[in-house]
Amino acid sequence: MNAASLCHRPVPTVPWMPSLALLLALLACLLLAGCAGSSAATRFYLLSPPAGGSARVLPVAPQARVAVGPVNVASYLDRPQIVTREGDGVRLGLAEFDRWAEPLAESLPRVLAEDVSRSLGGEHVLVFPGVKADDADIRVTVDVIRLDGSLGGTVVLDAWWALLDRSGATLRRGRMVERRPAGDDYAALVTAQSGLTAALADTVAAAVREVLPRR
Repeated sequence: MNAASLCHRPVPTVPWMPSLALLLALLACLLLAGCAGSSAATRFYLLSPPAGGSARVLPVAPQARVAVGPVNVASYLDRPQIVTREGDGVRLGLAEFDRWAEPLAESLPRVLAEDVSRSLGGEHVLVFPGVKADDADIRVTVDVIRLDGSLGGTVVLDAWWALLDRSGATLRRGRMVERRPAGDDYAALVTAQSGLTAALADTVAAAVREVLPRR
């Protein structure tokens, strides 16, 4: 066979080459889709006291010092994502692009203290452990069992609370379970959670007012 015949001989095709090209194209599409998905903006939310000071105001002796804390939050809530409850009540949803601006374990004590102070009508409410336990006349401890809801459904706050004196003895204790409409978006859901936190503060403030005259 001479050189000319070799040059005109057809080049055999490789059966797997079209499949390889298709695979590369699919990989490129997946990479582009991943880049597009990661560009979604993340929204951040904070618990906050009621606008306009709507909490119920109860007069309190000016010498009373109240410390709020520790406030324990259920571990399933201790995450950046806002947690929602699925329709069956068992499954939880994590909002990847709707997150807390700070951990609930940090924001709840501060907001509760502000709400309790507002309800008592005084500036003598502090956040524990920023203040020593024996620096306060009354210490409020809270265990939040549940603070979640479903979009378009309801938000639930389930919490145990207790009032302790300087020695650590229990003066009052109770449990609050309350529900509110959640709204259709995460901003409305967080607003409802803030309202429930204010309702818990009202309950605690009323109990504080009851024990003060006996001291």
